[in-house]
Amino acid sequence: MEMIETRDFGEGRLLVALLLLVFTGCRPNSVASPVPFQAIGDLDTAARQWVEETIRDLTLEELVSQLVIEWIPGGYVSPSSPDFEPLERWIVEDRIGGVSPSIGTPHAYVAKLNALQELAEIPLLVTADFENGGPGMRINGSYALPSMLPQGGGTAFPPTMAFGAVGDERFAYEYGRITAREARATGVHVLFAPVLDVNNNPENPVIASRSFGADPNLVARLGAAFVRGARDGGAFTTGKHFPGHGDTSVDSHVGLPVIEADRARLDTLELVPFARAIREGVDAIMTAHVSLPGLLGPDAVPATLSPEIMTGLLRDDLGFDGLLFTDALTMRAITEAYGIGEASVRALEAGADVLLSPKDVSTTISAVVMAIESGRLTRFKIEESVRRILEMKAKLGLHLGRTVSLDAVDEVVGSGAHLAFADSVAARSITLVSDNERLIPINPDRPSLTVHIRYAPSTWLWANRSFSEGLLARMPDVTQVLLDERSSPEAYAAAENSLSNADRLIVSVYVPPSVGSGPEALPEAFRGLVEGSTAQRPTILLSFASPYLLRALPSVGSYLIAWGDREVSQRAAVAALFGEEVISGRLPIPLPPAHRIGEGLDRPKVMARVVSRTIEDPLVAAGIVERERGSGPFGQEQTLAEPSTVGMSADGLAKVDSIIRVALADSAASGAALAIGRHGRLVSVGAFGELAYGSGRPVTSTSLWDLASVSKVVGTTTAAMILVGEGRLDLDAMVVSYLPWWSSGDERKNEITVRQLLLHRSGLPPFRRWFFDHQGADDYKRAAADEMLDINPGVETVYSDIGIMTLAWVIEEITQQSLDAFLSDRLWNPLGMRETRYRPEPFLRPRIAATELDTLWRKELVWGRVHDENADASGGVAGHAGLFSTVVDLSVFARMLLNGGMSPACNPTQIVGEPCPVARLEQHRIVEQDVVDLFTRRYDGTSSRALGWDTPSERSSGGDYLTSNAFGHTGYTGTSIWLDPELDLWVILLTNRVHPTRDNQKHIPLRRAVHDAAVLAITDQSIRKRIP
Repeated sequence: MEMIETRDFGEGRLLVALLLLVFTGCRPNSVASPVPFQAIGDLDTAARQWVEETIRDLTLEELVSQLVIEWIPGGYVSPSSPDFEPLERWIVEDRIGGVSPSIGTPHAYVAKLNALQELAEIPLLVTADFENGGPGMRINGSYALPSMLPQGGGTAFPPTMAFGAVGDERFAYEYGRITAREARATGVHVLFAPVLDVNNNPENPVIASRSFGADPNLVARLGAAFVRGARDGGAFTTGKHFPGHGDTSVDSHVGLPVIEADRARLDTLELVPFARAIREGVDAIMTAHVSLPGLLGPDAVPATLSPEIMTGLLRDDLGFDGLLFTDALTMRAITEAYGIGEASVRALEAGADVLLSPKDVSTTISAVVMAIESGRLTRFKIEESVRRILEMKAKLGLHLGRTVSLDAVDEVVGSGAHLAFADSVAARSITLVSDNERLIPINPDRPSLTVHIRYAPSTWLWANRSFSEGLLARMPDVTQVLLDERSSPEAYAAAENSLSNADRLIVSVYVPPSVGSGPEALPEAFRGLVEGSTAQRPTILLSFASPYLLRALPSVGSYLIAWGDREVSQRAAVAALFGEEVISGRLPIPLPPAHRIGEGLDRPKVMARVVSRTIEDPLVAAGIVERERGSGPFGQEQTLAEPSTVGMSADGLAKVDSIIRVALADSAASGAALAIGRHGRLVSVGAFGELAYGSGRPVTSTSLWDLASVSKVVGTTTAAMILVGEGRLDLDAMVVSYLPWWSSGDERKNEITVRQLLLHRSGLPPFRRWFFDHQGADDYKRAAADEMLDINPGVETVYSDIGIMTLAWVIEEITQQSLDAFLSDRLWNPLGMRETRYRPEPFLRPRIAATELDTLWRKELVWGRVHDENADASGGVAGHAGLFSTVVDLSVFARMLLNGGMSPACNPTQIVGEPCPVARLEQHRIVEQDVVDLFTRRYDGTSSRALGWDTPSERSSGGDYLTSNAFGHTGYTGTSIWLDPELDLWVILLTNRVHPTRDNQKHIPLRRAVHDAAVLAITDQSIRKRIP
């Protein structure tokens, strides 16, 4: 594990290691761990012997006792206190297998757990609910009353859904790693996390922000990253609540929720994150107390008690072989219909290994023993479960040492490094859903009469503390009004009176879905007060708990979600409100009826006031298409450099726009996006037309385009460049030296080199229609291996998709990563190209340009999936096609190459026009300079090809005025990218010319005209027509 030293954080407690993570794409395990920790190990011979000897020596009652983990208070209690007696009795007399502490301070945890471990004959397995906010959920900071001075505690993260708003696996990984580190430091071994429920029901009163979001693929991706991080942090993980608790409207603590879903729905929604976590190696699963009549019939028992679900579905179908916990057996979803003894027996019959927090420990143990003696349960089943529990204890080394040192608490728990990372997560998660009047960021220097109204439950004493302090520090004259569920009509009248002269209202609300009846649990008087204000003055609404709050106050035009109510989220919200941090969060849930998953407005950090031009879609400007109310990618802005500052003519650039508009009017495509940059700065970003004919969805600067063969250079070729620079890929090595299986169909393939694949001189055919008969990457590899050459290698240049497909397999073999994972780690994440991806998620479809009405194979309008049939059939990630991206992301990529493979530090608020989706404080080398030069120059005079790239030819898509040093590539869907080092110019033109049919060829003259006009707009160099 890479370790990076942490240093003085200064204001804001910024972390050197974190900055490396966020701004240079380093691995997110870079937050330093000050002291060693006991890693999770494999079972050696001695450990296995301990497990088997322990099982052999236990009586039947003692075996059953090992299955029980009981909830205990987390606060400090002296071993001589009467309050310690029931805990001691569970350990000494009942000999339970473990405990699950609740809320307490770090030192209290250690003192209590060490005392209990010393009493136990067999080491205790300690679990805890570190699921929502990490360590701060349980080892949280207490407050001294009545002063409310904080007493310190574990690192308090924002709720899990905030990580969904960030959407970055690196942050979820570090969330898991830090949570595990602090858990182990306090004596906790098993995290009851991550929550893998897909929160797709806005009425859900119990899961809500404990989930990563409503998209199953997002939940799966971030949940798997958390599992990896926690493993590296030294703790076991528990995916919960199986088979899914997200689509419920009843709290299982008080009743039995029902999920009306059949197996097909489960496979495509609820089970997706669990299947991914199981593949990732999640250690344990926790059951859900939910009923699934669509799966089990109208008399369905709770899933916890169902063998069909816990054994048939979880173990047999999904292949899970880890530890299976019940959810707490004190919950009324179970206890109302079954006594604790019967519920425990049924849970074990269903497949559970651990009985969590039964209401009565002695009754539970007795009931299970009786079930074994009567034949309902077998001793073999009990021993199998005990073996899983003991093996987990042995992997932790508990049979060798079971207590922890207080020194570890002081060094690890709530460390400066961990707190700084939590602050960064909170800042990155802030999501601006709507801002119709552009009220955010607030300029505190502009005179204003501002009123702040806070609504929170009266018991939430911490609510508003940090946010209020932050407001007062920036706006000392702000009037603050505090309301709660006890507020009288007189209090509301006073609040109304305070608004009489106000010209701005800020409303902060701290109401979770579980308070009252759903997210709209606000008094009518409060709703009337806020709704009445929106028509009279600018109003900003901030939610510090339920993200669904907007449903209760729909008329508010500016809505910002902070996700959590703790200080870390309050500090982040006030900083975002005043432009002191970038706002970049995205909704991981829909907010019906107006807002979809993936929406969120961007706001840059206000470091200096700059004058910039703003891109606006021409259809919007002309009044043809209405501007979308609220948020999303449709509302973002990109600052542009003034043309004169980069040696270009505004009139010349306007001509480029005119050329595109004329071409679209002639049906060259339904839409187009353009980016022109020079000297490292964007000077023109244009968005034209619609994403599909008649859709009414305008193209914007953040529209996503199917890049087709531009994927070859943005993806596969750049991956090859990185590996060549590192000495891991030899251009003159035979392909079969990397892929021995590849030449089975034609012995001549044994002579093909990697260089020949890049030059399209392999002798392979251009393409084959494999998609009719082949599906999946493995099937495609077999087809490629059997493929015959059209001509001998090295003889002739024949552009070949199959050759670049093969190169991608070579890259995957070298890196032992999938192509998309390698590119994410080494290219897109370091550059901040967060929009570039294979296989775009379904929620992104409203931003994607449609392609062809496929009448040949898919029999549908291809929209949101890759147009290239072979890329689609092989799984969506392919060397030759499959990437989706935006003109701004591709500008970041182009700038890096024109800068010799180095991505410079960037901050769009300091340099107007800088292509910089994510600020980077340090430069980052992606590709070596000599490798960029090698790959981008024409190889020889026999063709225009460079290594992977193309160079200008007589009838080039780059037109007649790019210099002979230019390099670029085109894509079948109507996309192109051209870069000219001599002119220090890049031009990116993305269209969907294949919509609705590939027979359209009007993009060919459009490309040439656009590139010619772009070059001719240069004013500080002599421009000449290129000599062929």
